[in-house]
Amino acid sequence: MAGAGCAPGDVQVGIDPQYAEHLTILRKLLAAEGVPCLLVTQATVFFWLTGGRTYVPLIDETGPSKLFVDQDKAVVVTTAIEEHKMRTQECPGFEVRAAAWAGLPGSQDVIIEELAAGRPVEKDTGRLADQLTDAMADMSERDMVAYRALGRDYGDALEEAARNLQVGDSEYKVAGITAQAFNSRGIDLVMIGVAHDERIALDRHPLPRLTGDTALRKVCLIATCGRRRGLIVSASRLVSFGLVPSELRTIHNVCMEVDAEINLATKPGATADTLYQLLLKAYTDRGYPEQMLQHHQGGEIGYKCRHWIAQPGGQQIVKSGRVYAWNPTIAGRSIGTKSEDTIYVPEDGGIEVLTESPTWPMVNVTLSDGRTMMRPDILVRS
Repeated sequence: MAGAGCAPGDVQVGIDPQYAEHLTILRKLLAAEGVPCLLVTQATVFFWLTGGRTYVPLIDETGPSKLFVDQDKAVVVTTAIEEHKMRTQECPGFEVRAAAWAGLPGSQDVIIEELAAGRPVEKDTGRLADQLTDAMADMSERDMVAYRALGRDYGDALEEAARNLQVGDSEYKVAGITAQAFNSRGIDLVMIGVAHDERIALDRHPLPRLTGDTALRKVCLIATCGRRRGLIVSASRLVSFGLVPSELRTIHNVCMEVDAEINLATKPGATADTLYQLLLKAYTDRGYPEQMLQHHQGGEIGYKCRHWIAQPGGQQIVKSGRVYAWNPTIAGRSIGTKSEDTIYVPEDGGIEVLTESPTWPMVNVTLSDGRTMMRPDILVRS
């Protein structure tokens, strides 16, 4: 479905064409599966179909707003608390029906029953869940316009954060600096990892800390996943104050090579298992076979942080028109490193890096077969 367009008349009046296109895709799926009505409850699917935020706390996978879809209607069913926001800010162009918050969930059920008019209603968590996840991974031309804009802002934000942190900052302070850079661009961080110095080698998912010895002495890793109107990108960067430690220089060079290997191998038809084995060989050939067992290496991204990750025996297939994020990591004896960006695989081949940081130091990594790829180096601060 990559690059799929809508026939004249498919786009619903007032609904952003990006999401009207997704509604058309959904309705074709419902017709093929004999499903008369679908109730969307999951935040990821709601994002895909409306671009709107249904949650209130960011951590919630569901929220007070749902989307009822049949072949004729797409109605946001919400509460009086959320009505104005959903109608004018989150889901413009959609019909919005609001229930009283007192009496939930029954007050919403009445609206859904009225819309269904006696027909059975399938939920997005039911038998169509896997097909919906797969459909969400296909990026249309309109999706990619939004994705590229997000990627540019993302790279800018990550570099801004890296250039503003200081020696002595706690991990939580760095997380706050990073969040400010992203939030100012309308991007919600759905994952923020910060580790300083030796902790980079100890914790592969380093949630920021305030207590204990968290003050930045020399090296900082910032690892992120961010979302805007449902689309998610991932990227990580390292900063060193003063000369890069020799061990970090060695392992980051290796990490960039592994990163180049996997990104350049992300071609249509490659399976998750093939890519896992390629990664294992890339680490092994460079003397770091154990690193594959210490952290997953990434995979397909889109409206989820990862639609799938590369696993041994994995049967998922790389397809053009989709987006991927690989995250090779290496833990050394006293320091660790990571190399990560988000890429798009277009139909005409090759890859497109979406999350480039504008003035970040880059290395043109050359592999043994002569292929090359620019990868982000360590930013050295004085």
